[in-house]
Amino acid sequence: MTRRAVFFAYILGLASTLLAPETYAQTQLPDTVELRAVTVAGHKYTRYAAGSRTQAVDSLLLSRQPGITLADVLQQRSPLYLKSYGNGMTATVAFRGTTASHTAVLWNGLNIALPTLGLTDFALLPPSAHTQVALQHGPGGALHGSGAVGGTVLLNNPISFESRREVQVQQELGSFGHRRSAASGSFSDGRLSLTSSFTRTASDNDFRFRNTTVFGAPRETQQNAAFKQTSFAQDLHYKLSQNQRLTVRGWYVKTHRQIQPSMGSANNHAVQDDENLRLMAEWQGQLAGGTTTVRGAWFKDRLDYAEKGTPSLSTVSTYQSQVEHERQLLPHLLLQVGGEAQLFKAEVGGYGGNVDETRFSAYSWLRYTPADKLQINLNVRQAWVQSFNPPFTPTLGANYTLLATEGNTLTAKANVSRSYRVPTLNDRFWYPSGNPDLKPENGWGYEAGLVHAFRQGKLTGTTEITGYRLKVEDWIQWQTRGAYSEPVNLQNVRGYGMEADYRWNFQAAENVLLSGGLAYAYTISEQKLPNAWAELQDRQLFYVPKHKVAGWAEVRYRNWWLATDATFTSKRYTDNDNNNWLDPYALINASIGKTFAWRTFEAQLQAQVQNLSNTVYQTMAYRAMPPRNFRISLGLKWAQQP
Repeated sequence: MTRRAVFFAYILGLASTLLAPETYAQTQLPDTVELRAVTVAGHKYTRYAAGSRTQAVDSLLLSRQPGITLADVLQQRSPLYLKSYGNGMTATVAFRGTTASHTAVLWNGLNIALPTLGLTDFALLPPSAHTQVALQHGPGGALHGSGAVGGTVLLNNPISFESRREVQVQQELGSFGHRRSAASGSFSDGRLSLTSSFTRTASDNDFRFRNTTVFGAPRETQQNAAFKQTSFAQDLHYKLSQNQRLTVRGWYVKTHRQIQPSMGSANNHAVQDDENLRLMAEWQGQLAGGTTTVRGAWFKDRLDYAEKGTPSLSTVSTYQSQVEHERQLLPHLLLQVGGEAQLFKAEVGGYGGNVDETRFSAYSWLRYTPADKLQINLNVRQAWVQSFNPPFTPTLGANYTLLATEGNTLTAKANVSRSYRVPTLNDRFWYPSGNPDLKPENGWGYEAGLVHAFRQGKLTGTTEITGYRLKVEDWIQWQTRGAYSEPVNLQNVRGYGMEADYRWNFQAAENVLLSGGLAYAYTISEQKLPNAWAELQDRQLFYVPKHKVAGWAEVRYRNWWLATDATFTSKRYTDNDNNNWLDPYALINASIGKTFAWRTFEAQLQAQVQNLSNTVYQTMAYRAMPPRNFRISLGLKWAQQP
């Protein structure tokens, strides 16, 4: 039998087990046995991600700064490297030495990466006030599909029907014409739940910087770098019955940016307008002895770029649907099967015509807990993409508790996972550089680590250390060939490294709480390239720092808080030959605030200093970044007690 025949047989067998529980009971269990209900806590991706490194991003940072983009959040609270073309300009992040195209971004279970570019601009993602952000490091092809080669960013809006009424507004002003207005509200009566969120951010970005391309590095004023962004998100949840609910979500982001010119180049007054509309509906109910979820979505992403009055227009409509069914087969055996379909309809001037593409996939996720100390996941996915043949992607992972005492828990974890990435529409159809003969990328990842959770008196915390190895065949990279750049399949890219994460809380006194964290990543990501004597040499991929450190600390005393965060990024090469590089840099931010409370009202006053050390740095070559700058904000909140 072929691998696909085996896969179909496997899926059909699982489906028959799910949909015919009576037959299963008669053939496998001669006596009628009533199984006790087992509730598995946590997000579904956490439940099926044994052996992988997963982490939640600090929700307190999001609540204090509504409208802050994901680019800023991940820069301050993770070891991920942020590449930015300037403050408010295009910003991307990458996991474990991969590129931005190897990072999947899911919004409530649906991939929102732009099909034309295959990546997500994190400067265009201001999370709504009720968004939870989580990271899953490493390959996740079985869970998340195409693009989850280095890691995945998960954006989720939790559902709650607990009675509440809440309204919150905030106004923020800062250096270089920075201004941000935010408002959010939520309502629930036990049957109907509504959440709304609005932000508007703008900046003149007329900061002074040192032009390192000119002798003496004179100070100049940044030109053509202003931006403004408006975001609105709305969630509606309705209980149709005790066992059924209906959810409708919408997220609209409109951004206008002047494109910041690089140092030493002429100002061509380039501008870019992005408009992103995401709509989805979800039904969930109890069927066939389990939970069934059906989703449908429509996304419209518009990107209009103009340089010297010459426009380049791009509009992509994405249609997505998902069907999932999760069932507790046995007290220690949890299974989810599902399928999804995507249709891309692209109208891009650079293609010379309209382009459509369809994708389908079927998947099965299995969680087995034979003992309290052991959790095992076996996940599989098979995708079918128009004109391509993606590989079968399995994942096997396990967590095992080595030590469990009153004050300490030590858990070992290990995971092996396959991943893939289908070439983007630009990779294949951009005229005249597109390459329709590209192959899908095919990767394997291996990782193992330890997690230590501890409680010693008033001190609690967690420490996690992970080692990994990554190998990707047919890596797609744009390279200069003559007058044009074109995408090519590199033979092999390999990577390995280590990640460490430490987080703690200390209750120093009744009204004093200290907390902090430290995240570190050591990353080697190499491609074999010939030197001047045609000898193959391992070269670090460009814009991959070997070392990235992020640390943060906060002290809270009654209604006051003082917080600081710092990051260090090591040298990054800016070419394949490793002949040119950007210098290492460190950034420090600080903030102080106080909360005032009066029964159902609350006010929050906050002052921030960005780039406290006034560091001169670049995350992309010749793209100036702001010096020391200041922000102050006032937030008001009304909440009716239940």
